[in-house]
Amino acid sequence: MSAISGINTGYVAPTTSSSPDDVSMGKEDFLKLLVAQLENQDPMNPSDPTEFTAQLAQFSQLEQLTNMNESLEGMTAMSNEMERMSALGLIGQDVVAQSNSFRFSGDPVELGYRLELPADDVKLHVLSQTGSTLATITPSETEMGDHFISWDGTSDFGMPLEAGDYQLVVRALDKDDKVVSSQSLLKGRVMGVDMSNGSQLETSAGIFSMSKVERAGALL
Repeated sequence: MSAISGINTGYVAPTTSSSPDDVSMGKEDFLKLLVAQLENQDPMNPSDPTEFTAQLAQFSQLEQLTNMNESLEGMTAMSNEMERMSALGLIGQDVVAQSNSFRFSGDPVELGYRLELPADDVKLHVLSQTGSTLATITPSETEMGDHFISWDGTSDFGMPLEAGDYQLVVRALDKDDKVVSSQSLLKGRVMGVDMSNGSQLETSAGIFSMSKVERAGALL
């Protein structure tokens, strides 16, 4: 995945297109049919006023739904644009993402964990993509909260692992060997933004969506 100046050039602005198979009726079509009905009615046998009133009510409801859909589409587009701007503003900053997948490039990576309660024993397991345990790390911090440890890529056999994608699994137990709720965290510096599929942050610890990012910059 290539990027120039931190922005993936594969991004293409969304466009709208109409299809010949699209036979949905809009409010203008509805209004034309209503006017045509009035123009072609039998003067000696005009349309039932009650039915005409019901048709006008249907038109009003259709117009309200159309306006609501347009407003929602506008809000969605604005929200997406704000997310893209926020993502671009993170380039060069450190971020914390809640994820159990990360990328090891050969340089030390910041592996993290969140404990919902104090624990007695915590272990971080680095797994291959097939689920095999490659490295087991025993951090010293066991208090409730977020903690990070720098891992240099050394396996349990004392050999450096190859650069690639790995998984992080946290297992925490209390003094009674009961499982303590925990989450995997990753810390990395944002180097670019991929906009080809939403706003994906390209960091030194892997690629994360904006929804996975919890903290950034001075908050770290």
